[in-house]
Amino acid sequence: MNKEIENRKFVTLETFSNLWTAEVVKNRLIEEGIHAHIIDTHVNYSFGPTVLEGFRLQVDKTQYLKALNIYKNNLHEE
Repeated sequence: MNKEIENRKFVTLETFSNLWTAEVVKNRLIEEGIHAHIIDTHVNYSFGPTVLEGFRLQVDKTQYLKALNIYKNNLHEE
């Protein structure tokens, strides 16, 4: 991992109950230029969704508002 990525601060945009949905949203955000990744992917599989809250989609803190706008207006299912 390079120093630029190591020094980024990430915040959770949303927590998903399934990995597939989290991946779809993450990929869409990346297409829009947002630095995004999913954490807890291996832990959730190891212990099951009843133990953990789910898959956390995190974005670069400096891009949070842009990511939230994209997610709420284009990707969020209500």
